[in-house]
Amino acid sequence: MTRTARALITYGAVLRTVCSLLGLNVQPVSTTEERRKQAVIAIALALPVTLIFALINYFQFHFEELAQAEITVAVLFLLPAFLLLNTDRAIGWAESLILWYGIFISSALIVYGGLEGSGVLWVFTYPFLAFFIKGQRLGWLYCLAWVAVCWLAVKLLGNLPHAWHYPDAYVGQMIPALLFYSTMAAAFNLVRARFEEMLHDKVETNTARARAYLDQLQFLAQHDEVTGLPNRNRLIVLLEEAIAQCNTAQEAIVVIDLRLERLFEISNILGERGGDLLMESIAHSLQERYGKIGYLGRLRRDEFGFFYQTELQNTKPCKLAEAVSDIALSYQVDNYPIHIENSIGIALYPQHAQTTADMWLKAEQAMLHGRANKLDISIYNEELNQQFVRRNLLFGQLRHALSNQELSLHFQPQIDLKTGRLVGAEALARWRTGSGQYISPAEFIPVAESSGLIKPFTKWLLSEFFRQTAQWRQAGMDLLFSVNLSARNLADPELISDLRHLLAFHAIPAENIVLEITECSFSDSPDQFMMTVDQLHRMGFRQSIDDFGTGYSSLSYLKDLRVNELKIDQSFVTNLTSEKSCIAIVKSTIQLAHNLGLTVVAEGIESEAVAAFLRDAGCDIGQGYYYSKPLPVDAFFSYASSSTMP
Repeated sequence: MTRTARALITYGAVLRTVCSLLGLNVQPVSTTEERRKQAVIAIALALPVTLIFALINYFQFHFEELAQAEITVAVLFLLPAFLLLNTDRAIGWAESLILWYGIFISSALIVYGGLEGSGVLWVFTYPFLAFFIKGQRLGWLYCLAWVAVCWLAVKLLGNLPHAWHYPDAYVGQMIPALLFYSTMAAAFNLVRARFEEMLHDKVETNTARARAYLDQLQFLAQHDEVTGLPNRNRLIVLLEEAIAQCNTAQEAIVVIDLRLERLFEISNILGERGGDLLMESIAHSLQERYGKIGYLGRLRRDEFGFFYQTELQNTKPCKLAEAVSDIALSYQVDNYPIHIENSIGIALYPQHAQTTADMWLKAEQAMLHGRANKLDISIYNEELNQQFVRRNLLFGQLRHALSNQELSLHFQPQIDLKTGRLVGAEALARWRTGSGQYISPAEFIPVAESSGLIKPFTKWLLSEFFRQTAQWRQAGMDLLFSVNLSARNLADPELISDLRHLLAFHAIPAENIVLEITECSFSDSPDQFMMTVDQLHRMGFRQSIDDFGTGYSSLSYLKDLRVNELKIDQSFVTNLTSEKSCIAIVKSTIQLAHNLGLTVVAEGIESEAVAAFLRDAGCDIGQGYYYSKPLPVDAFFSYASSSTMP
């Protein structure tokens, strides 16, 4: 760097310092409230100090003129200044009055001298007051006015009878001294101003950062983090606003609950990043489809909510189905082709509910009903609400029943169709409440399977089943006893260990137990369930595919399943003599099962004609009301002991 460049830099720094000292490049940062507080502090200090010194000067030192001047200036300037502080627009005037008070007090002290001419020593605080109140730029103006007034006061009033007489040399040094103290005060105030600016900038920066964090928190409190869509809370607020503006005489609000199927399984395959990308793609697709006509949000991990306003004529079922019929969620994520099935529930305002909470509840109930019944779209009706109320009631009652031993096992005989001999029995759960009310398994079994009660229910079922089977074996009853396992049971990692424990505890050969597995168990995760079935086979259990023909209905898995029986669903057996299609299905099933080396069991036999047909068709075992209804334990024991067959 050249000497000239260094000189220019030095000159620039000096120039900036001088400008700052004079207040030319210093921006005030004090707010109106801060200025008011500063003025109040100045008045609170100046007024009592002035009055105290005035009284001392008057009574102790007998400086009557100085005391009168001090009291007069304080009353004329400080009291009006205090009153003006109540108005924001008059704060500047109040500050000026305070500073003019200081100028006149300084002049009086210099002119009258005080005790032995010491009054001049008190005036040097004025520049600090001026810069404190008015800041860097205006502070200089008041300091210059202060110097000028003090000098004029000495010149014009120095010959008064009670004025203090200064030496000529003393007066000549007064102005430089006053200017020097003004410069010192300006320098100190500049440091204070710079500190305030730095503090102000720091506060502004931190405030801006805090505001950004707050905005982000407020956004996340109302939006989904992955998709950026409104969350449930925000969607409720938006729906409330829409309801408030809806003209119910001509308009309606359509609320849609959309549940994504198998999302958890797909997310496990894709990983966290792939799962987030998939959700972003789904949100984008739905936003493109519905964002222009209504509001879309994410209710929970696998559930989206949407609502829009429409005319009443567009709320007919066909119109509603048409509005959501083209939802196709197919994507390519990390080279994986993904297709997301979905279930949709629809509720209408004001037809189905009057509040936002009830609207979403009704839409969700419709969605759950459609999901349970394999419907793509389900529209809410009052019957659904009654079903959900009933299910919730049953849930509480079933929990109570499991704790209070209200459940029991019944056994339905299974007959060898060729010999008519009793060969086994199926264990079926029955429930009679403490009040004597009978509740059908068709009601309480689905409640158990769809809730957390399936675990304790299965433990009770298997424990009671094995206990009763062991008791009958000890009594010499050599039959095959079967019990049902649901898809939830097969997915339970503790199932195998529980069964091993029960076999060992009750000393029952596994080959005497038939585990009936519902065919639909293989629809969700066939590989996992086939692995469980293989483990059960290695343990020695006989296994039966229950309700064959109503669920997965795929023949590809039959050849690999290590099962022993195939059970024809009663829906085919009941209509066997009246529907030709049922005859064809039953005959084909029997032939297929025998070709695979499986025993065929038919349930739901209610007449001699059906029993005869099945016997002639080659069916091995039958059960149904024609032979016997499900019997309590004692009744079945009597039935088995008598061995009386029709």
